[in-house]
Amino acid sequence: MITTIAAVSPQQAQALHAQGVHFIDVREVEEFAQVRIPGAQLIPLSELDLRFGEIPQDRPVVLYCRSGNRSGQAVAWLMSQGWDNLSNLHGGIMAWYQHGLTLDTAPVDAAYATTSYQQLAPDEAAAWLVRGALAVDVREPQEYALGHVPEAINLPLGSIAARLADLPRDREIVLVCNTGNRSSLAAQLLLREGYDGARVANLEGGTSAWRTQGRPVEMSLMHLRP
Repeated sequence: MITTIAAVSPQQAQALHAQGVHFIDVREVEEFAQVRIPGAQLIPLSELDLRFGEIPQDRPVVLYCRSGNRSGQAVAWLMSQGWDNLSNLHGGIMAWYQHGLTLDTAPVDAAYATTSYQQLAPDEAAAWLVRGALAVDVREPQEYALGHVPEAINLPLGSIAARLADLPRDREIVLVCNTGNRSSLAAQLLLREGYDGARVANLEGGTSAWRTQGRPVEMSLMHLRP
């Protein structure tokens, strides 16, 4: 079944904000510390699986991130867990800013409730790979075969726990899937297994975002079944 995510425009979000609707920022601590929608609560996507209990279910809630991608992932996951009161800010805080709406830039003390992994845009992920990071595609072999980040190894999400020996602890790792959802779960798994969050990263938007930026992909015909 296809999940339909309710999206609100910046103007609609502003009206909800004026009514006192709760806003949740799912970006990372460093992003939130620089700028945020006034009054928003910070629950980074990297901590969502541990902190989702903080999100109300009895009143409307608007989630947002930089562009709407991470918050869309968060809304989709929460809906699968039973939330039906959520909206995603279309275009994220960037769209909010572009419409001239109020932002809070006052200094704040923000910290992770748990150890976090890194969220990388495609250009940031590419820079990690240039300096030697290992790309790990956590999709199924058939998906991997149809186009993956160059030199990425294929380690499906369901097999990672049994194959930790294949993942170095002394090297940066960029986890990849189609949208960034499965790879974020893989990143959380690695953190629970003791990997250093500073060396574990999720490709935000996955191969979809990677392709949208015009970055190259490799095909693996050996993974395709007739």
